[in-house]
Amino acid sequence: MSLLREQKIIEVKEINDKISKSQSMVVATYQGLTVKQIQALRKEAKTKNVEIKVYKNRLVKKAIENTDLASLSDTLVGANLYAFSYSDYISAAKVLHEFGKKHKQVKLISGIVENKVANQTEIMDIATLPTFEEALTMLATSLQAPIRQIGVGLKMLVDENKIKEA
Repeated sequence: MSLLREQKIIEVKEINDKISKSQSMVVATYQGLTVKQIQALRKEAKTKNVEIKVYKNRLVKKAIENTDLASLSDTLVGANLYAFSYSDYISAAKVLHEFGKKHKQVKLISGIVENKVANQTEIMDIATLPTFEEALTMLATSLQAPIRQIGVGLKMLVDENKIKEA
């Protein structure tokens, strides 16, 4: 077996491992980005426990060809990068979406979420979901609202001398 073929087999195994270990994978276009911009994207992604890789579409298609994810192959056209999220389902989509706001060359195409193929619309929906921390902040704010309203009401009653301050 030639050395090149062995390298491709190793790379296909690597892709399979990354897909199986990750919570989600997002495919995006990147053509037109400079090397510095790609490095900035990788650095930003690393802080969110997301790994950005560039693979040949042919190798990714080979890695998923005999799986339930084979329908993803239809969307793999042109120069793509692959974002693997290891901590949660939304980080990869969110990182690429936020980066895409500043750099129009990055467009979300499709992906894998919960071991199912997700189309562009589903990936965009996931990218706009709040993170876990943002969701907790929203919950805490909504739980505080009634208590805050009671405090404001009591303060108004004290100011109007309808009740005495303790």
